Amino acid sequence: MATAEQPLEPLLLFMKPSDVNESVGPLVFHASPLKLRGTIAPLAVDGSVTVQSGSRHGLANDISFRPLLAVPCADGGYDVYGSESRENPKEPKQFLWKICRAHTFDARHFTDLREVFTNPPGPWLIEASMTREETTGKFFFFQWSRSDDPGKGHALWGFVSDIGGSWRPLSTKPLYLDHDAFGVMWDPQSHRFLSCQVTTQSRQKPYSDNLGDSRRRVLSIRTSKDGVTWNRVADAGDSGLITPDVHDPEDLEFYRMQPFAYGDRFVAMVDLYAASPLFPGRHGPHLGCEWWVSDDGMRWERPWRGWDAHGDAPYPIKMSPMRVGREMLFWVSGQVRGLPEYRLAGIGARSNAEFSSKPFKMPARELLLNATIPAGSGLFRQSYIQVEIRDENHKPINGYEREKCLLQNVDDTRIPLSWNGATGKELAGRKISLKFCLRQATLYMLGTVRSQ
Repeated sequence: MATAEQPLEPLLLFMKPSDVNESVGPLVFHASPLKLRGTIAPLAVDGSVTVQSGSRHGLANDISFRPLLAVPCADGGYDVYGSESRENPKEPKQFLWKICRAHTFDARHFTDLREVFTNPPGPWLIEASMTREETTGKFFFFQWSRSDDPGKGHALWGFVSDIGGSWRPLSTKPLYLDHDAFGVMWDPQSHRFLSCQVTTQSRQKPYSDNLGDSRRRVLSIRTSKDGVTWNRVADAGDSGLITPDVHDPEDLEFYRMQPFAYGDRFVAMVDLYAASPLFPGRHGPHLGCEWWVSDDGMRWERPWRGWDAHGDAPYPIKMSPMRVGREMLFWVSGQVRGLPEYRLAGIGARSNAEFSSKPFKMPARELLLNATIPAGSGLFRQSYIQVEIRDENHKPINGYEREKCLLQNVDDTRIPLSWNGATGKELAGRKISLKFCLRQATLYMLGTVRSQ
């Protein structure tokens, strides 16, 4: 069974400059790379496990599928859906695919890996994405094929299932034509689908690749209420396109983007690419990945340029995280990659600094701080965080001054806040803000345990 741990309800995320008010001293905004947490392995149940074998690479040993969707289950584990593709031996550069499902109790071991849908006939390609409409529970699977009009791009097809096992086409024709790398999610805030779709833009490139030297990969955002009719977001970027800017290398391209919900906002792993002169006219190697952030899933910010996102993983994520215990975990190329919960990005200070939070309504529950405050050693035992509760006029509330809440030598995602024994629950319902004073420490999130 998964680790019994009540889920966190984020109240404040500390990730980017707009999360900070009234700052004093230099603050550092940084993102975290995914860390290796182990390999995915079959779990024996009563001496056996149901798996499919004979694949070429991937999930564990010879078990293979690319994870696309993790659905939480009543037992605390997840059903993980993914696609398995292999080249069609009768049609070069076309693929056969299937949707597979496995169950995991801990995001590290799996059981009951089985096929749930096999491709209908068609000139299929390898790129796919999957999401679940939370309001109805329906599963949506999207797969690319070659189109009858290659000048306008490849063809995106959709399939839907009420329970994840019996599938039917969304439409008798392609949903739209475009390039073939993308990431789809269901937006629980606006109750619609979001697609971070790679497309191409006319531009002379320093080096030629499989697209030639006059087209580069950029991003567009599409939305849909039903998964069938999609509309491009006109103000996602200049002319509706998210493109590299003057701070980027001249040859940079945006290859693929996988978004997911993160507290009151969205984050995405974006795969960066550049053609290489070592492979003229051919597909080049990838540059790495960035974390991006958005308040609405349509207009995106890049506050962590130069901060790695994928770590040393051999492939970018194609799924939302599984939240197990106090971790957020992904399956990538047969490996478990992840971070502590809500530690994708944080705000720190090397020397003494201060900032105030956005106002929020105090819950009737204990406040928990996600922070790293290292102990140090010798002369360098310098790290601290002090927390003060302020009223609507930004004045300290009596009994909740900064000197009464001092944190040192602690690294946890759920640090209880206390002011000489008071927890703040006494202020439940009041609109407050917090002032943080810190040195050589990092804050990631303020939250509380959800009501049961």
